[in-house]
Amino acid sequence: MNVPKLRFKEFTDKWQKVPLNLFTNIYGGYAFKSENLLNYKAKYQVIKMGNVNNNTLNLEKNPSYLNTISQKELPYLLEKNDIILTLTGTFGKKDFGYSYQIKNETNLLLNQRLAVFKITNSNYSANFLKYILLNNTFLNKFFRFSVGGTGNQANVSIQDIKSFKIPFPKLEEQNKIANFLTTVDKKITNLKNTITSLENQKKGLLQQIFSQKLRFKDENGNNYPNWEKKKLGDIGSFSRGGNLSKSDLSKKGTSCILYGELYTYYNEFATEIKSKTLNTTNLVLSKKYDVLLPLSGETAEDISTCTCIFFDDIALGSDLLIFRSSFFDGRFMSLLLKYKYKYKIAQIAQGKSIVHISEKNIKNINIKIPCIEEQQNIADFILIFTKKLENQKAQLEHWKQIKKGLLQQMFV
Repeated sequence: MNVPKLRFKEFTDKWQKVPLNLFTNIYGGYAFKSENLLNYKAKYQVIKMGNVNNNTLNLEKNPSYLNTISQKELPYLLEKNDIILTLTGTFGKKDFGYSYQIKNETNLLLNQRLAVFKITNSNYSANFLKYILLNNTFLNKFFRFSVGGTGNQANVSIQDIKSFKIPFPKLEEQNKIANFLTTVDKKITNLKNTITSLENQKKGLLQQIFSQKLRFKDENGNNYPNWEKKKLGDIGSFSRGGNLSKSDLSKKGTSCILYGELYTYYNEFATEIKSKTLNTTNLVLSKKYDVLLPLSGETAEDISTCTCIFFDDIALGSDLLIFRSSFFDGRFMSLLLKYKYKYKIAQIAQGKSIVHISEKNIKNINIKIPCIEEQQNIADFILIFTKKLENQKAQLEHWKQIKKGLLQQMFV
């Protein structure tokens, strides 16, 4: 088949398979010596594979710099519209083959194990090629040519990529497809920026609330009482979940599985978890607004991340500590512990490869807490904000799926 499933109606010509090296100069990055690289900001930044992940460029991740470059290194200075591609990853996985088109970034140097694509023929569009490298037609070929390297490393060679024959339409159709997909990308970028802005706003609001710079008033417009210092063990009871196996539970949508060695659901407002048919005699079931803390994890940060469950009668696993009381709102408490006291929880963690906390130690943590009415007001306020944030994330995922479908249908 030499035409795509989804096409602009004014185009009818068949796409022609063309070797990539016919219109593109493709070469690998330079082997910059690590002893020459600087860990403080200088004129040039060296782009390594770790800086290109999931088709985005992260200049903040382990940056390396050079003050000056030689004539020999000059060809590896990236230019606008250059497309870079990671060539090395883990054998049997698809954690490489990530690409990125240079926009307005300047003074970037390409390191080894990345390739750069530079268009050399005006009948071909760099913007269209960018989407070709994201498409399965290219990626399926790419991973078929990956070979084992040192250890469990996998590599794809520049020579193999040059030989790839990829279907291309005429320039006018290339430009129309690229412009259309660029519009979709702008929508995705705007949603990402909105989400980042909302997350920063939420973080700022929580900081103000927990430092008591922002206070709520009662229904008569009066101030609530001052926050009181309490030990966790004095305001609620702790218990553990029951023994469950992975086969006992199933996911529904984006819900997490709460069982055994918990992989923590990091959002403070948990989604529903439904169990399969099983013997319920020994189950430990949730009550609405229980606060849940993982008893063990790989890092202290893992176990200092708690959540609030919004449903009754959810089976809870044995690696969960359940914090419950009628003297606090679990929605508020999960936020307070996660954002204000997570470091106190992390400090009581013990262990090396696997760290854990105990009920005895966590009961003695001191916190400052408002009255139940102010807790509820805070929780209601943050929940509205969180729902707005989750709505934006859902829209982002929706548009990502639209783009994925377009990449599958608009290319041969």
